[in-house]
Amino acid sequence: MIIDWQHHMSPKKVYEGRGGQGGVVIRDGKVTIHLKKEVYQVEKHLEFMAGAGIDVCVISASPVSVDQCRMCNEYYHDLRLQYPDKFYFLTPCLPLDESAFDILDQGINEYGYKGVIISPQNAGEMLDSRRLWPFYEKMSEYNLPIFIHVSGHVHGYDAYDADFNLNIAFTREADIALNTMRLILGGVLTAFPDLTFVISHLGGGISSILERVERYVDVRGEKFWTDCGGTPPFGPPYRENFRKLFDSLYFDMAGFEGGMNAVQCALTTIRTDRILFGTDYPYNFDTDGKKVAEYIRNIRSLNLNDDEIDGMLGGNAAGILGL
Repeated sequence: MIIDWQHHMSPKKVYEGRGGQGGVVIRDGKVTIHLKKEVYQVEKHLEFMAGAGIDVCVISASPVSVDQCRMCNEYYHDLRLQYPDKFYFLTPCLPLDESAFDILDQGINEYGYKGVIISPQNAGEMLDSRRLWPFYEKMSEYNLPIFIHVSGHVHGYDAYDADFNLNIAFTREADIALNTMRLILGGVLTAFPDLTFVISHLGGGISSILERVERYVDVRGEKFWTDCGGTPPFGPPYRENFRKLFDSLYFDMAGFEGGMNAVQCALTTIRTDRILFGTDYPYNFDTDGKKVAEYIRNIRSLNLNDDEIDGMLGGNAAGILGL
């Protein structure tokens, strides 16, 4: 079974509310994201899946308001009734807004959704902000995954404000890599050891920098935190304990348009049983699923055993989803 972990759908009203009439999201006079009409055209998703050879999609969206969360929740409920074997759903949530928690509860308890999706930045707060603790406490009551999708627009990166689109190509990836580190180093994973996190886009290419972080955690030890006024969330041996926490995270393979260099880099630090196939459709790849079929063939050609490849393509996701 091939499971697409990162596959986006939302109702037409949400599309239009994000700027869909013009087909773009504009911030500060600049186009940041080109929207895709396919996001609400269910038949296009089914065609894409058939062309790619995808059996099941995990559907999600990244609303920017409680109303949009509610609209997505209701839309997903209708789709779930129509396509019970094709789509599984993650309920969207704004984790700083407790008025959104009722929508989260409804999605999980009433509609049977398989987890929740949030952004790595929420009103400028990072994932280790104590303001997110009530959300983490709530999710600890459920044995379901938290999917961390890249933020639509990130705060605190003024140096990336340019007359070319660094936001979509680079800044959001740097931000999710940073927030992945903060989950570990900022104490979220030790405070909430039972939570399951899935990080999008191979952690923004986090594997390329992981050894450097490990080295400084190892060499500096407790001072890695105390030099900056912090407290270590875990004790020695620091490098080994850092790695154990990193290995508890899952990462999806979306976001690189099927680029195998990114996959090969990820495999240097991320265990195969922690990698989930994903496409980021309709925002990555064009509408021809054959390009994804080629991506799948390239994954199957990796120098890994069959069980590892089958896990990456669907088995690992099936385990998280309880299928």
